[in-house]
Amino acid sequence: MLPADLETFVGRIRKESDKPLCVGFGISTPEQAAEVGRISDGVIVGSRIVQLMETDGSLAGVASFIKKLRHALG
Repeated sequence: MLPADLETFVGRIRKESDKPLCVGFGISTPEQAAEVGRISDGVIVGSRIVQLMETDGSLAGVASFIKKLRHALG
């Protein structure tokens, strides 16, 4: 569940700008990405991908995670 203040903040930004709005602070699961994707134009995931790269040099974990993100975002 999204923090109410995030939805409020995104709403305030949308009133001030017609530019695409991407959100990317603290997103580490496909479920979080789907929730943020509902209120924004894009989702940025960084730290979780770096963590997966550090634990799996083959990048198979990153590929699997990205597939799950894409599925969650529809």
